[in-house]
Amino acid sequence: MARAMIHGKSDASSAYARWLVGLLIAVIVGLETGLPANREPDKIRNPLSPGFHASEILKFEKFLTSAKPSEDAYHPFVRIAFGNASGEALAFEENQAFIYLLGVLPSTRGDQNSSASRRTPTFFRRLVFLKPSILVIDDKVFNSDSQAPVEWRLYASKISAITDHKIRVFERDGELSCRTLFPQNASYRLRRESQGQTGSKRCLLETILPGRSSQFRFLHVLSKAEDSPGTSRVQSELITDESPWRLTISTTRRVFRLNLPRPSDSAGDITISTVDGATVLKERPLPAGILPHGPDGMRLLEKWDDAYRGSTPPSWDIGRPAHELQRAVNKGLIRPCRLVDLCCGSGTDAVFLARHGFHVTGIDIAPTALSLAQQKAREAGVSVQWLLADILALPKLKPFDVIYDRGCYHVVRDQGLAAYLETVRRLSHPGTQLLLLAARQDELTRDSDPAGVTEEEIRYDFLSRFDLEWLRPIRLESNQPGAGPPGWSVLMRRKDKP
Repeated sequence: MARAMIHGKSDASSAYARWLVGLLIAVIVGLETGLPANREPDKIRNPLSPGFHASEILKFEKFLTSAKPSEDAYHPFVRIAFGNASGEALAFEENQAFIYLLGVLPSTRGDQNSSASRRTPTFFRRLVFLKPSILVIDDKVFNSDSQAPVEWRLYASKISAITDHKIRVFERDGELSCRTLFPQNASYRLRRESQGQTGSKRCLLETILPGRSSQFRFLHVLSKAEDSPGTSRVQSELITDESPWRLTISTTRRVFRLNLPRPSDSAGDITISTVDGATVLKERPLPAGILPHGPDGMRLLEKWDDAYRGSTPPSWDIGRPAHELQRAVNKGLIRPCRLVDLCCGSGTDAVFLARHGFHVTGIDIAPTALSLAQQKAREAGVSVQWLLADILALPKLKPFDVIYDRGCYHVVRDQGLAAYLETVRRLSHPGTQLLLLAARQDELTRDSDPAGVTEEEIRYDFLSRFDLEWLRPIRLESNQPGAGPPGWSVLMRRKDKP
């Protein structure tokens, strides 16, 4: 009806109507984008503003102190990291001394495939909660529009004036002290804004970076206010003149030392001691993936790590490269390439491979084992990428040319066979070789080693995706007296097509 009426008008009326409709569309577009209708979106420089809510930190600390033994800190900690944003957790660990989280917040504005979305910055967030009440916030911002300003925001009910990059934050559940360690040349703006439909006011502290760049990094340390009950004085020192950054946090009881590479690069490591220098936690890597969590997960991690903390190494840690691995390398059956060592333990095999020209990534779930491995690599003068991660929940990695597994498959098969096979699939490409050393189970060994696997199980699990080069019985090596337990030596190559 309306279209028929417009087309029935004179040319002048029709032109006027078209002009009026165009103006209306322009106004609507301007309202939807929040921009003036005559301004081009590509020229707008809206600030990128990662931030944090102080109330969430205090709620989390209260959760930790009142949590039941069966409760898991993973989801509450993810919530304080991302709030309502669609962040993705990349690494997580909780133990008796700290909680660690690394996450990424991807673009959430508009169509992910649109050019506007691709211009939207992304940032990585690393949180280290040092028990009982210190939080390190390390944000790395990628700003694809280098002309857009970048601000870091802290929300609270009340915020004191800034003194020496330090403020006091007041909430109903308590008080926090917040110190900005980086950037040291930032400026600050403190203001109040309305909150939701209630019209209530909240304080907003904006940490503003000078200049423009494609990458920024913010590092803050938050702790219970020094005169709050049960808290101690917190001092922080950050050294940024080399990579990784070195952060030292001291209280009246403990000293925390963290080496922090850029959150987008690698995990770093942590050491904890008393103020008198006694070791509380030896230097050990921070996680590269999501480790088992909750009470059951923490007990599992403790079990595997405890095997490496005593004066006597576990039986499988023989102190020399595995015979089958040496044979494969010396005969050229596997040649220098990108190789991943699953469940690498204290790193003897990985260091051997690095000495022979392989580019090695060693993965294990036991931080003490990886600390020993790092020391071996330093003493041997070789470079190995060590990752603290769960084989059944690995971070994203590029496929490798060789996968080496000595003792992992037969242990995790009953716990998560599907996850293990998915790990092998993700870490391999057509032509990837898989060298597998596993405990053997057959009619003669079933009672002595119920954790072993049969030949039929190996064939069923792998041969839909891999071609078999050999599968033969061997004796696994052990540091215990007598003959080693029965095992399998298997070499496979991934098919071009499964």
